[in-house]
Amino acid sequence: MRVKVIGIGCIGGSMALKLLDLGYDVEVYDVNGETLEMAKERGLIVSPDGAMSGDLNIIAVPMNVEEKILKEIKTDSLVMDVSSVMTPFIELANSKGLRFIGGHPMAGNERKGHEGWDEGMFEGRKFFLCEGKYTNSGDRRIVEKLVESLGSTPVWMGPLEHDRIVSKISQSIFFISLTAKMVGKDHEEFAGPGYISTTRLSKQNVEMVLDMVRYNGENIAEDLRKGVEFLGEILEIVESKNYEKLKERMMFQRGCENQSREENPR
Repeated sequence: MRVKVIGIGCIGGSMALKLLDLGYDVEVYDVNGETLEMAKERGLIVSPDGAMSGDLNIIAVPMNVEEKILKEIKTDSLVMDVSSVMTPFIELANSKGLRFIGGHPMAGNERKGHEGWDEGMFEGRKFFLCEGKYTNSGDRRIVEKLVESLGSTPVWMGPLEHDRIVSKISQSIFFISLTAKMVGKDHEEFAGPGYISTTRLSKQNVEMVLDMVRYNGENIAEDLRKGVEFLGEILEIVESKNYEKLKERMMFQRGCENQSREENPR
């Protein structure tokens, strides 16, 4: 099977290299000439354009670019993306009659372009999948096999559910991480691993974060509103010096967390 990866930044390039190692027939395209030269050095076949010429075509570009591609695309081949938001792209693909599967690997790093390539990035990770209206069981098997070959676990769900979940565990958390960065930025020379791990997400690509807000802003806003309400409550308790109430609130929150883990064992 011929796989074409369009966009070989951190995610797309890592996928292409891993699939090449696994024996897939892989072709890649990117608008960045330097990135394409690096791809050649790593043994990847470089395509002259971004046409959908594979049996499976993987779109791994920024979301605003993907929107333009999907609006112009004409192909009977299977198309998959690796976007962190699904609903708008599933709807657009359905309107075009595409055999389309939305994909989102829960993997990545803070490095850009070829500096972020890592064939082991997907090992042991969840990989969200959502089928479009015009896919079939054979399309599902193709994508599942590819995801499993990467070392990931495929998780099928609807696009609306995906976007709500990802806001809560990743996208809105960026802003919480950014808040921690703002609080401690003048004293980072003294920071330990707790601060470093808490602020790691704040280093994400700004353009990628803007895309998240453009395409999933409603869910992100709802989750941030809940976070603000919680912090406001904690602030009032701290200012009142009601330590017993603070303890109760913290223990209650941890209790909810433990209950959630018991209801959803991993």
